[in-house]
Amino acid sequence: MRTLITGATGFIGSILVDSLLARDQQKQNRANSIYCLVRRTSSLAWLEKLPVEFVHGDLFSDAALLPVLPEVSQVIHLAGVTKARTEAEYFRANGEATHHLLQLCARHASKLQRFVYVSSQAAAGPSADGHLITEEETPRPISIYGRSKLAGEAACQKFCRELPITIIRPPAVYGPREKDIYQYFKQVKMGVRLRLGRRERQASMIHAQDLVNGILLASEHPAAVGETYFITNPQPYDWHELGQALAAAMQKKTVSLTVPEFVAPVLAAFSELGAKITGKPALLNFDKIRELRQYYWVCSGEKAKQQLGFVPAISIQDGLRMTWQWYRENGWL
Repeated sequence: MRTLITGATGFIGSILVDSLLARDQQKQNRANSIYCLVRRTSSLAWLEKLPVEFVHGDLFSDAALLPVLPEVSQVIHLAGVTKARTEAEYFRANGEATHHLLQLCARHASKLQRFVYVSSQAAAGPSADGHLITEEETPRPISIYGRSKLAGEAACQKFCRELPITIIRPPAVYGPREKDIYQYFKQVKMGVRLRLGRRERQASMIHAQDLVNGILLASEHPAAVGETYFITNPQPYDWHELGQALAAAMQKKTVSLTVPEFVAPVLAAFSELGAKITGKPALLNFDKIRELRQYYWVCSGEKAKQQLGFVPAISIQDGLRMTWQWYRENGWL
């Protein structure tokens, strides 16, 4: 089995690589190879000491990809952007790049057994009334990011008759090495739990290790070909519950502070101004605010449970405690 992983330097991708290597070692399978597509400028901090082969380039680098694709039996496509300066950058990285990779696979990956595209819950959009949305519902993304990930899904649908494709839509993902929800950990450590507005917001979540287990299961299950799955914990959580669970895991006394909703666009404006000055994508932009203001980012994992037998192994309490311990042991907190 030869696997090509894009986005392997990210926190989910690096955990995926670790899991693949651990599985092969457990099975004493030395015939497997892992190719990691990496940019020359990418940090290899999580990969440099691992027995993997680096393919230097990006998703448009035909010269880098063409030598390995004929030998690849599996592609797990994680690469993309969650923050960008312009709409065009989102669609190039998440939509056009996915289409190009699929096109190369259709032409050159003659041994391909599965192509897994890791999309996002943002491609489906939020729930309007709090019901757990399913894969059968019409996608209604409300952000540029969500629409660009849906463009990647559309590319998959275009090639579904030529390639064995599975689409995964993760919700909010937390765990070791993650840097966005990590900001909330920092707040709780300071004794503060911030909430946007007075009305509670609910979100589905998944620990990165559970997500990786779901991806690997879907990558091999025969029923997953041509299907789309939410890989998520069955129960959504509101931010008050999450804050309390995290404070308990950290053994930290906290106070809850409400940030008025009208403040969020102001913060986004300053963040985007700073991005224009530095030339780097804004951490908090108007697109992200549009997502944060939704009340129900909730989805159902029932299809993955019924068709694949996927059940998350890590509870939110255990996951938060494990993540907190990792941040502390590695000097992040």
